Amino acid sequence: MFMGINRNTIEKFSLGHSLLRPYVCFFFRIFFRTKSYNYKNVPQDEIIILALNHQNTLMDALAILATVKKQPVFMARADIFNKKTISNLLTFFKILPIYRIRDGKESLRNNDAIFLKTIDVLKNKNGLVILPEGSHLGIRRLRTLKKGISRIALQAEESNDYKLNIKIIPIGLDYSNYINFRSKLFVHFGEAINVSDFYEEYKENQPRGMNLLRERVEAELKKYMIHIESDEYYDMIDFLRKFYLPDSIFKSGKQPAQLYEEQKIIASLNQFIEQNPDKAFILKEKVTRFKYLLYKLDFRLWVTRNPAYSVSGIFLQLVFMLALLPLHIYGTLLNYIPYKIPVKLTKKVKDTQFLSSFRFVIALLLFPVYYIIVLIIASFLVEQAWLKLALLISLPLSGLFAFHYSIEAKKLWARIRYNLMTWSKNRELNELKLLFNEIKEYGKQIF
Repeated sequence: MFMGINRNTIEKFSLGHSLLRPYVCFFFRIFFRTKSYNYKNVPQDEIIILALNHQNTLMDALAILATVKKQPVFMARADIFNKKTISNLLTFFKILPIYRIRDGKESLRNNDAIFLKTIDVLKNKNGLVILPEGSHLGIRRLRTLKKGISRIALQAEESNDYKLNIKIIPIGLDYSNYINFRSKLFVHFGEAINVSDFYEEYKENQPRGMNLLRERVEAELKKYMIHIESDEYYDMIDFLRKFYLPDSIFKSGKQPAQLYEEQKIIASLNQFIEQNPDKAFILKEKVTRFKYLLYKLDFRLWVTRNPAYSVSGIFLQLVFMLALLPLHIYGTLLNYIPYKIPVKLTKKVKDTQFLSSFRFVIALLLFPVYYIIVLIIASFLVEQAWLKLALLISLPLSGLFAFHYSIEAKKLWARIRYNLMTWSKNRELNELKLLFNEIKEYGKQIF
């Protein structure tokens, strides 16, 4: 038991969970700029399973915690429950273990008790969250789903005389970047899948019924996420889905318009690759070279979408940035330590998909402790209560300001360098621009 929660009552309302959740979700929305779409597709008084793609470890589960209204229960692989303290903490956050063959054949019998508990969770109507791929992988692709989700749904119905009327909600997660602080995260809630549609097939042939439901969930999930099937052309397609976006969508990043547009681009690229293998190979070579030059010159794709940048615009922005420099320095000095410590502590993490999760958890614990220490020190130096309050408010706000200021400063410097290299007729930049136009011309054949 941990803070009043144990596995036997995991489906029940938890006051501790309810009190801690707002802070975790608030911090998560600061870490990732999170937006959800079509939450109306989630029934509020029905038995539901939430199924989502799994690309970014703990952050995927937190994305659901930050966007759904109730206290859903999650399922995760059993090996992360090995240590008692971790197991208790995971239980507090309403996470159930699911055992796999790799955990040992004998451990599989533990799934019987877990299955019975999932029925309690489902009947409580708070939602059961399953990541049906079974493991995470940091690529924009939906891998073949495991049978667990269809087995849980159909066996739960079978054990309750097919009266639960379970619905599965497909959810697509789309990260602009898996690791970086303040990256964008889009959560797309799809239309419900009625498990009742598969009752008859399941009654006649259980394996076939489960496979059909699994295939349906897989097909529906792909509608609400970026899915790149090709291994050989994965990097090219992943790059060109952004390259060929119309300027209006590229600049605004409006969803779900951007998702649908990128899906169309991917479909067109797949068709082009299939019908024109020789041309596709040449395009792949050009994209590889283009990406290499971007990396070498330290530019992002957005920089190359303009032939040059207005000198007057750059000058005005430079003046504006200089005027705000004192605020940037203030925010950086106050927040440098808690911002840098998570980065330093995670340098040796081998699986990069764990980076954002580890950094998030460390920062979640570190920032409030650090701010309390700063306020205690300030209380000895400042007597006025309003100054202490002003410091308290300014700590997080100035930190966010300093971060975004540094991003804008990097963008300004990129524009300045781009202009200088254009005027000096830099050979590699000229090649970059030539490749940009050549790749753009390919679009006339692709679309």
